[in-house]
Amino acid sequence: MSASGWARCPILTGRAWALGLDVTASLILPPARDPSTPPGDLLLTPIDPDFPSRVTPGDILVGGGDFAAGTSDDAGVRAMLARGIAAVIAYSIDPAFARAALERGLPAVEVYEALAIHTGATLRLDLEGTRVVNMSSGDRYPIRNVDDAYLARFRQADA
Repeated sequence: MSASGWARCPILTGRAWALGLDVTASLILPPARDPSTPPGDLLLTPIDPDFPSRVTPGDILVGGGDFAAGTSDDAGVRAMLARGIAAVIAYSIDPAFARAALERGLPAVEVYEALAIHTGATLRLDLEGTRVVNMSSGDRYPIRNVDDAYLARFRQADA
């Protein structure tokens, strides 16, 4: 615990997967799916059928504007967590997805420069410092959607 009584949020480091623009909820998880298939096994298969076998725990998804548009439940978040996705970084994030991610303890942050991040870059996400550092390029991107209220809710979800 820190002096304020709050546990510090971890600083995450992971490999980026740049997904580009228009990553909707139906691209995160196909709408028509076999209920016996674990959602993590279907993560992003409409974009890349081999994605679930190529992603590794700790990786970070990066998208453009209105990431996860059309989210109606937390299935996409659960699939990401099942695959070990550490965080989502996007220009903007669908509000329903952002709520579900926060409730489940998956950092989903907004940075203007999201489209400048390329697959394979090593990223360092510091929620308390409200910044993402691209360790591969040295660039630093301020996080727009994290404030004290977000951090308090994240800490509750992560507990």
